[in-house]
Amino acid sequence: MSGAGISTSSGLPDFRNDTDGFWKKNTPVHFQEFLTSKSSRQKSWNNNIEIKKKLSNSNPSNMHKLINSVLKKSNKNFHITQNIDGLHFEAELESQILELHGNVNTASCLSCGDVYETEEFYGDVMLHGKDAVCQKCKIGFVKVNTISFGQSLNTNTLENAKEAASNCEYFIVLGSSLKVSPANSLVTLAKNKGAKIVILNKESTQFDTMAELLINADLEEIYERIK
Repeated sequence: MSGAGISTSSGLPDFRNDTDGFWKKNTPVHFQEFLTSKSSRQKSWNNNIEIKKKLSNSNPSNMHKLINSVLKKSNKNFHITQNIDGLHFEAELESQILELHGNVNTASCLSCGDVYETEEFYGDVMLHGKDAVCQKCKIGFVKVNTISFGQSLNTNTLENAKEAASNCEYFIVLGSSLKVSPANSLVTLAKNKGAKIVILNKESTQFDTMAELLINADLEEIYERIK
């Protein structure tokens, strides 16, 4: 299970350690605000476009690539991620990648579910000051497929993550502070089902005492030691 720490070496700032002020400039919009305010919908879209721009020159880190090499060894291996950046994504591994908080690359109608490419919808609709109304059903609002504060996680994705955690031999945490629920509850679930816990993170977490193996270091430094 990965968190923001796996992507910082790819140029995306950590939300909790916003050293360059990126997240301060692009303050997250609460889900209820998105539903009730046109200006909030515009801001939410602007935020996600700024994330896309930030990612335009970013490439998967060495640890991203290492995880995908592990997934390719067996279809019983899964990558549960809290990240929305899509740097972890490879099409052939789609069924093994569980994005708890969605991703910034696509958007969908909250009513009919019609899917759009993020930048395309922004260019066709939001860039011209129009509201984020679905072009298909003409009723629902189109939202980038990232989970906002106050928005429920995708039920199927969460259940698949719980199943993976319940049946694993090793539950490996990479670059996560483990402060966000319900993602952090998967550590306890895996431990209670007999899994060995490994935590690789720059700083300590509240779950460190559960770990059979704990390394506090930058993930790229860890990669250089284990490659």
